[in-house]
Amino acid sequence: MNTQDIKKAGLKVTLPRMKILEILERSEEHHHTAEDVYKALLEAGEEIGL
Repeated sequence: MNTQDIKKAGLKVTLPRMKILEILERSEEHHHTAEDVYKALLEAGEEIGL
């Protein structure tokens, strides 16, 4: 998925959305909860609001 796909979905392309997308794309067959994604962002040193 790229920025054009995000725009086509009617969403603004933001850095937090791109970071979340990166985490979800990196995971192969693992389903992430919102908490999993949040913890992964914190571990990577990313500041993100809920």
